[in-house]
Amino acid sequence: MVAAVFIVVVLALLGIMMVTIGGMQRATASAATQGARAYHAAQTGIEWGVFQALAAGSCFPSPSSFPLSGPGLDGFSVTVKCVATSHKEGGDPPYNVYVITSTATSGNFGDSAYVSREIEITVAPPPT
Repeated sequence: MVAAVFIVVVLALLGIMMVTIGGMQRATASAATQGARAYHAAQTGIEWGVFQALAAGSCFPSPSSFPLSGPGLDGFSVTVKCVATSHKEGGDPPYNVYVITSTATSGNFGDSAYVSREIEITVAPPPT
């Protein structure tokens, strides 16, 4: 009788441990997916910022924020900042170098579903 109770208790503990590990694996996979989505949302902001800066030849009003909608990026908000510095080399005309920073967030800070990614890139217009 004692051996049977012992085996039942051990099996119950093993079952609880398996359920707990399964839940942690699902949460980890979900967080990794959200992190990848946040990275791609931030990359979207970088591409927008590079286009805006190079097309206008100057920084856009900084910071610029916009929500994303579409498959995979719905629910993310992106903030893009731009800083321009002027450079001159030799006898060439001066040109601007842009440092563009994009931050993508989803959820509220402190929540378990909150995720944020930031990407920074430095670009210069091609030589003419």
